[in-house]
Amino acid sequence: MDYSLSAVSLRRLQVFLTVCETLHMARAAERLGVAQPALSQQIAALEEALGAKLFRRYGRGIELTAAGHACRSEAQKLLVLHQSAIDQVRRTARGDTGRIALGYVGSSMFTDEFPAQLKAMRESAPEVEFILREGGIAMQLAGLEAGELDAALVRAPVVVHPPLRYRIHSLQDLVVILPGDHQLAELPEIPIEKLASESMIGFHDTDDVGIGSVVSQLAMSAGCKLEVKWRVTEIGSILGLVAAGLGYSIVPREVALYTNHRIIMRPLAEPGASTELWLVWNEQKETPALSRFLNIAVPPTNPDE
Repeated sequence: MDYSLSAVSLRRLQVFLTVCETLHMARAAERLGVAQPALSQQIAALEEALGAKLFRRYGRGIELTAAGHACRSEAQKLLVLHQSAIDQVRRTARGDTGRIALGYVGSSMFTDEFPAQLKAMRESAPEVEFILREGGIAMQLAGLEAGELDAALVRAPVVVHPPLRYRIHSLQDLVVILPGDHQLAELPEIPIEKLASESMIGFHDTDDVGIGSVVSQLAMSAGCKLEVKWRVTEIGSILGLVAAGLGYSIVPREVALYTNHRIIMRPLAEPGASTELWLVWNEQKETPALSRFLNIAVPPTNPDE
């Protein structure tokens, strides 16, 4: 490394470009707010570091040498890159740019909130790249623990251990969806015990998480147990199997609103039949871009959080 080039500072290049603009040492010194002798010394130090004359005098003015023209071109490029680097760092720190790998359970896309929050983030920070991955609760939590996901929207309840954290995203009522010709469709609302002898279609999650856990608790309180005959990973498969007459399912109301004439929606008779969505993330890997999305999707209730 040529240590003499340490004299070629960004400030000195900016001074050099000011002289290039005026081609007059006195006017350049006035614009920079320095004495002309001091300006001349800076230019002389720059020429010595570069080993080339940058200006030649003619009459009362100065003009660029061939080396001076080359220096001006490269200095302009360098200063643009320097400003670009500063801008990029600041934009990253603000969460204007970056990448978010976001997992979600399929039913969350049927809510009004989640798609709207993705849109709001896109409008707020269009340069942030989203990688979306749909899947079951176990898959999402495993992705978080493995570092494959930055955050995941999952159905509660789930067990979350540090460094994972969560905030409640939203709450949805649970309803029963049945084939259109099902005998229980005649009821205005369905007691959960009447479903005990029917074939249930559920998610491929363990019974202690998500909707499965909520439904099991409701059934236990009613003194019955529901039997899951079909387990699937995607909400679309549940809708297809119910429409085909292969059983019933218990889903968020927002999902049932997208069904067709072959599927009937009925409320559960049990009060308080609802399910929460949680947004879970690893606080040790939180980036400015993720923080920005968290504040859009699940604003903290505690100002110090």
